[in-house]
Amino acid sequence: MHIAVLGAGPAGAWASVLLARRGHSVTLIDAQAPWEKPCGGGVTAKALSHFEIFTSDLPRKNIDRITIYFGDKNSVTVTPAKPIAVLSRRELGKYLLDAAENAGVSILKSRVNHIERMVAGGWRLLSRETSLQSDFLIGADGATSLVRRTVATALQPEELAVTMGYFIPGSGPAHMKIYFVPGLEGYIWSFPRPNHISYGLITRSEPGWTARAKTLLSNFIVADLGPDHLKHAEFFSAPVPCLSPASWKANRISGDRWALIGDAAGLVDPITGEGIHYAFKSAELLSETIDKPDEYASRIKGEIGQELARAARMYRRFYRGHFLGADFCKRTVQISRRSRTVRSILGNLIIGNQSYLTLKKHLVFSIPSIGIDLITGRSELPIPRGEGVHQ
Repeated sequence: MHIAVLGAGPAGAWASVLLARRGHSVTLIDAQAPWEKPCGGGVTAKALSHFEIFTSDLPRKNIDRITIYFGDKNSVTVTPAKPIAVLSRRELGKYLLDAAENAGVSILKSRVNHIERMVAGGWRLLSRETSLQSDFLIGADGATSLVRRTVATALQPEELAVTMGYFIPGSGPAHMKIYFVPGLEGYIWSFPRPNHISYGLITRSEPGWTARAKTLLSNFIVADLGPDHLKHAEFFSAPVPCLSPASWKANRISGDRWALIGDAAGLVDPITGEGIHYAFKSAELLSETIDKPDEYASRIKGEIGQELARAARMYRRFYRGHFLGADFCKRTVQISRRSRTVRSILGNLIIGNQSYLTLKKHLVFSIPSIGIDLITGRSELPIPRGEGVHQ
């Protein structure tokens, strides 16, 4: 079967590799890959251990501690129990394209601007330079997917978040930082990558917020590093899916001779914006069910969708809820400082080893241990104030 994959990000490129290894004729189409992306580039322990691409010599920065801040005075540091890494999305793209070429994938550097279903079955993809016919169409072309707009329903503005980031040349310690700011429905990050530092912000894509968010991020970097670093920084911005509970119920990701994967399928954690694991996992599931679109949708729902739908239901409480008379995130940070049990759960959540589906149950069963922590004062030592990523 000839398969056209539109989009050469992690989902599309990995799906191409796996499908070509199964004997299919695959054409991977993207006008600009490999590219950088305004994301932290964090890869969870779950992804590192599951997908073979991460056993390669792909450049990465292994993280030995994660500090979560709320405002200026509340912070907690978590030491990952299992490896977590940060990498450049451009470097990851290069590795995946090389793997695709080695697997026999045809790579077409072109921008598809029209897709039509052929009368005899299959698809015709048209660009300014050429046209291509395929038996099966895979949409891996991001949150604003042309494939999705053609075969299903486009993600609406309220189903999107905006990410923006600055890539600052230089290196820093293996220290990942996450900042929650009062009033911001999202967070700011500072992630050390192999040859630069990624500062970024993710928030709901609401009218007027983009310009204000960019100003907030710029001011934050200046306060953290000083004004000179922004002079050499490179700015990026892009939308990412942020589906609501209702959106998950209506999310259609496959049909007659077509399927969506990765961001195009909406497979992104709405709380954290993390999508790399779900990109690879959806590519893997589609490669195993390419002849059975209904089975693909069913497996996505069972192995990915229920987890992300649960995160969507938790989203409002996480960013807008209150706990013990204060902001939910603030109280979580404060309690984590005093309880090694909560820090352990929080660490597992960050590295991808704690499911949202079992989080409430785990917390309930941990109440006795948390109580002992709070009574006996098993708290961490405070982090020295003023520690910057270049120190």
